[in-house]
Amino acid sequence: MNKPLYTKWKSLAIAITAAGMIGLAAGCSDPGEQAVPTATAGAEPTAVAPTPVPPSEASPDPASASWESAIKQIAQTDTPSAQKADAVEVLAKSYTPSAEELKDFEAQIVEEYTAGNYLAHPEDGEYMLVNLFKSAVIIQKHPDAEAIRAFAVDFGQNTRLVFTEENAADSDAVQSNQARMDKTLAELGAK
Repeated sequence: MNKPLYTKWKSLAIAITAAGMIGLAAGCSDPGEQAVPTATAGAEPTAVAPTPVPPSEASPDPASASWESAIKQIAQTDTPSAQKADAVEVLAKSYTPSAEELKDFEAQIVEEYTAGNYLAHPEDGEYMLVNLFKSAVIIQKHPDAEAIRAFAVDFGQNTRLVFTEENAADSDAVQSNQARMDKTLAELGAK
C-alpha cells in the first residue's frame, strides 16, 4: 500500500532538516551561508535565512557559537515542535564537546532542574531546545550507565514531552521521570 503524499513530504522535510543540522555542526565557514530547511503542510521544503548574531552576543568559542546559532535557527523555523526536537537531537549526535564543556552541560542541566526552571516556559522554544541539546550531548558522550547519563535521559525526555506538548509538566509520565531524577541526584550527591 502506498503512503499518502503528505507523509512522504513530512519524512523528506525531517531528512532535509537533519542533513542541514549535520552540515551546520560540521562547521560552515561563513554563518551567513547557513540555511535551515523548513516545511509546511503540502508545500516543498524551503530554506530560511539565518538570523545573524550581533557581535556583542556572539560566544567566544566558535564551536559553541555554531551549535547555539543552529539551535536559534531551528527554534525560529515554522516546523512543528517535534521536528525541531528531532533536528536538535541530530545536531547533538554529531557534536563533540570539550571535556570542560561537557562538565558545564552536566552542571547546567542539574541546576535548571533543581531551580525548577527547565519546564517552566515551554513556549520559549530556544530555551527548551538548548536544554534538549545539552541532555542529548551528555547521553551521547556517556555510553555507560553513569548516574549523570540516567539523569540526562529523564531530563531530556521530560523536556521533549513538554516542549512537543505530548504531556503537560504535571502529567504522570513527567512526574515519574522527575521521581527518578530526584533519586539519581541523591546518588550523584553521595559520590
